[in-house]
Amino acid sequence: MGQVIWINGNLQSPDEARCSCLDRGLLYGDGLFETMRVYQGTVFRLDAHLQRLAHGAEILSIKLPLSHQELRQAVQATVAHSHLPSGYVRLTVTRGVGGQPSELDASSPSIMIWVRDFDGYPEELYDRGMSAILASTRRNEHSVLSQVKSLNYLDNLLARAEAKQAGADEAILLNTAGMLAEASASNLFIVAEGRLLTAPVAAGPLPGITRACIIELAAAQGVDLSEEPLSVEQLRQAQEAFLTNSLMEVMPLTQFERQLIGAGKIGPVTQQIGDAYRALVAAEISEV
Repeated sequence: MGQVIWINGNLQSPDEARCSCLDRGLLYGDGLFETMRVYQGTVFRLDAHLQRLAHGAEILSIKLPLSHQELRQAVQATVAHSHLPSGYVRLTVTRGVGGQPSELDASSPSIMIWVRDFDGYPEELYDRGMSAILASTRRNEHSVLSQVKSLNYLDNLLARAEAKQAGADEAILLNTAGMLAEASASNLFIVAEGRLLTAPVAAGPLPGITRACIIELAAAQGVDLSEEPLSVEQLRQAQEAFLTNSLMEVMPLTQFERQLIGAGKIGPVTQQIGDAYRALVAAEISEV
C-alpha cells in the first residue's frame, strides 16, 4: 500500500488528504505532533510517545477526542494498512476549527496520522558522523513550548536551514542563558572526562523519547551519566558527542564549527550506547 494518511477516522491516500484552511494548526501553529519509528511493522515506544502527546495537550488545554487506547489502535491500524515493514509515523493533533485567536475552546480538535516508508539514515553517515554549527537562533527555556512538541517549529527549521547553508548536517541551539540546549531536530549528549553529559530539561531541550532511552541505557550499561548545564566550550573540548531522536537513533557528532570533536570519529561510549540502543529496539520489537 505504501504512504497512507488517517484523518479523524478516515483512511486516505496522500493525494486525497485534506484539512480545513481555517484549522488553528495552520493559522496559528496551535497543536502538537509526534514522530515515531516503525520497525518490522511495529512502532517503537508508542505508549511513551502517546503519553508525551497527552501531557503536551494538557499543557496547551487541547482536549484530545480519543483516549490513549483509541489513539494507540488508530496508529497501529494505519501502520498495518500501509503494509510497510519499516517506516515513519507523524501523529499530528491540532485544536481544530473555531474560536477567536485568544480562545482555547475550538469545538473539534483534529487528529492526523501519516505513515510513509523510511529505512533509516545512510550507514556512511554513522561511520563519519554528523557535523554541526552553532545556530544564531536561541531556545527559550522559559517558554512552555520548550517542553512540548509543538507545531510552532519555525525556530528549529530556521536553525536547520542555517546549518545547511553552512554545509553542515545539524545546528546546535543555545538557550537564553547561553548554555547548550539541543540540536535543531535532536537531543545532544557529550562525553567529557569519561562521563556522559546532557542538558537538563530545565535548560530548554525537548524531553525526547530516545533521550529517555539513552538515560535508561546508561544506567544499565554502567555509564556515568549526568544531566547538567553545559557550555559551548564543553562541546568544543568533548571527547565524544552524539545526537539522538526517534528516526536517527544514536548519531555520532564528529565536527562542531568545522573543528573535530575528539578524534573526529565515533568514540567508544557512543559505540556502546548505540549498540545498546539497537539491541533494546530489537528486544522490544520482538516481544510484540
